[in-house]
Amino acid sequence: MDLEKALETAGRLRDALAAEVENARGERQLLRKLDTGGLFARAAQRSTFLAEVARIERSLAVSLSRAAGTLGMTEVTLERLRERAPRQGQALTQVMADIRALAGALQEIDRLNLQLAGRALACVRGYVEALQPKPRAYDRHGTRAEAPVLAMVSSKG
Repeated sequence: MDLEKALETAGRLRDALAAEVENARGERQLLRKLDTGGLFARAAQRSTFLAEVARIERSLAVSLSRAAGTLGMTEVTLERLRERAPRQGQALTQVMADIRALAGALQEIDRLNLQLAGRALACVRGYVEALQPKPRAYDRHGTRAEAPVLAMVSSKG
């Protein structure tokens, strides 16, 4: 039945999100260590995850649409699915609740990781500034020393 396939697909989505939540938690260590190689690998892993989730979501939408057609429904809602197929509808409701909770957790972890990345960036910029300080004085021509000079022309022969 298409509703069973939708339930299986929703379970795969839940499992993928649960794995990504754990991976996102591990991202903090990469940021603390300033592990650029690890961060680039993690970004590629996230990109793969997003593509996989998009594929699973499309499959879930198709399965739910087919299930609605089989059950004689014009609009798919969890409430209507529970009315027409109580056991599978209730199971799907629980899986969807898990998905919402995991998506919220992932969003919160991503927000914290973004803050940590901002702090890491400020730290790196501070190191670079310390290694290559910009002069804060004026040069003999009256311009700031850090301002780029386009051209200098001498009138003395």
